[in-house]
Amino acid sequence: MKKLVVAFSLAGIVICSFTPAANKPGSNAPSTSDSTINIKAPDFQLKDIDGKNVSLKDYKGKVLVLDFWATWCMPCRESFPSVKMVVDKYANDPEVAFLFIDTREKVDNYPELVKKFLAKTNYPFHVVYDEKGDDGKMDVTFKKYRMQGIPAQYFIDPNGIIRFSTLGFKPGQSVQQSADEITDLIEKTKLIH
Repeated sequence: MKKLVVAFSLAGIVICSFTPAANKPGSNAPSTSDSTINIKAPDFQLKDIDGKNVSLKDYKGKVLVLDFWATWCMPCRESFPSVKMVVDKYANDPEVAFLFIDTREKVDNYPELVKKFLAKTNYPFHVVYDEKGDDGKMDVTFKKYRMQGIPAQYFIDPNGIIRFSTLGFKPGQSVQQSADEITDLIEKTKLIH
């Protein structure tokens, strides 16, 4: 049985957490405790907010930052000003791309909620919707990446290898400090491959 812990603080990091059955100790799930992760990113093919297909393969040859989030997740929303700063910084860099996977939504009108949220905030995010599984839950890609919660980011190198991951939002950190941490992981990912 899965439990939802709406938000909690762990070492000063706030996340919306789940305890999915698929994420058991000893799994090969990416971990924020690893300094460098070296596993193949699970593939996906998802629809974006315009109905176009988007897959991991579309980003071959680029550093890809995957950001998992949900409209109801306050730590996700709190992380977005710094994420936007980084997206803007790399807007003209052909070697770096960002993809925002809306996941774990609880209501049927989530596409409308996402569009309203993006329109209200002016975030220039390329959003795709996670798939619904056989159980009707919107969490297929979420389960493939075996996350502990959201917001979660994965830094994938041009060859499709996850190099770093982050989990949660650090309250009290400035927007610039958070943006600098994301930028640092992007630059490290560029150097690894």
